[in-house]
Amino acid sequence: MVFFVLRRMLGMIPILFLITIGVFLVMQVLPGDPARMILGQEATPEALAAVRERLGLNQPLHMQYLSWLGNVMTGDLGRSMVDNSPVSRAILNALPVTLQITALALLVGLVIGVPAGVIAATSPGRLGDGVATFIGLTCISLPGFWVAVLLLYVFSLWLGWLPSSGFVRFSVDPWQSFLHSIMPAIALGLRPAGIFMRLVRSSMIEVMKSDYVRTARAKGLTARAVILRHGLRTSLIPLVTILSVEFAALLGNVVVIDTIFGLPGFGRLIFNSVLRLDLTMMQSLVLIFAVAVIVINLVTDILYFILDPRIKER
Repeated sequence: MVFFVLRRMLGMIPILFLITIGVFLVMQVLPGDPARMILGQEATPEALAAVRERLGLNQPLHMQYLSWLGNVMTGDLGRSMVDNSPVSRAILNALPVTLQITALALLVGLVIGVPAGVIAATSPGRLGDGVATFIGLTCISLPGFWVAVLLLYVFSLWLGWLPSSGFVRFSVDPWQSFLHSIMPAIALGLRPAGIFMRLVRSSMIEVMKSDYVRTARAKGLTARAVILRHGLRTSLIPLVTILSVEFAALLGNVVVIDTIFGLPGFGRLIFNSVLRLDLTMMQSLVLIFAVAVIVINLVTDILYFILDPRIKER
């Protein structure tokens, strides 16, 4: 187990290095001048030159990259080019919000998708399969932003049950934090729910046809024991991979959801940094997203190692 994890972690090093190069180069080709964005269109050439000097934008590209990489390796993500505030502080403030919404969205997807997939797999071609498949396809087809707007209209404007915008941190008031998070989580979690349902259904139908399931039935195990202990447990192994993919996709979708619900998460940071052409903030946020995806894949490999004994033999 230890050697397996170390091997995966060593393989992450060149990937992270290539990601830093890619992130830096992408930021450099973006249109616009950060100095002019800060000072405005009426700024004098002398003022623009002074700002570029302060931000290090007049240095050669390789020097800018090495300086940024050195700071990142020491944990210093730099300061915002717009308001000179520490980037790390802004990220630490937004990180709990995004993680909470994303985790709840995955939970919504699992709570809806896994039971629906089990129902569909245990009654193929019958009413339960048709209803579960309809729910899954509906969840996949509905755009997240449309669901968000619909939830706002129904539960905030019409019924007045849930707050329409803003966020309360869990450490301040757990119940209010849940109320502010439930609509964004549902808007994000419906698409994964449909994907989980389809995956569990197809995987479990194959598992239920296997020899060891027939043997379990021949031994006299109840239908519930066969489904939960043999069918569902084996079917959950492919779900681990989809969980990692969907988690990364949810991180990318928070931009729209944060904007609609007024959440102070990563999506709001990305949106504001793009509007203001804050290169330092954008570089750090894209790098954090990339590192998060790599870490998620590492955790997925570890879970596969634990759940599937065949990997230990390789």
